[in-house]
Amino acid sequence: MRIACRCGKCQNLFMQDEDDICMEFDFAEKKIRFVCRNKKCGHINEFDFGAWKEEQQRSPLPRIGLVR
Repeated sequence: MRIACRCGKCQNLFMQDEDDICMEFDFAEKKIRFVCRNKKCGHINEFDFGAWKEEQQRSPLPRIGLVR
């Protein structure tokens, strides 16, 4: 499996084969972080699964019914 990460700020794409990929899966904080290694950027891209899960519990998807 090949991992590719795109920075949300500068849109630079980093591939797994390169030495400059830095990705963290933090299961304690329920976050995924990717640090952009572009020398002009350095942005920390973060996805918070904990907040996403809480938001989904507060506003669940509507029930889906079948039409026959």
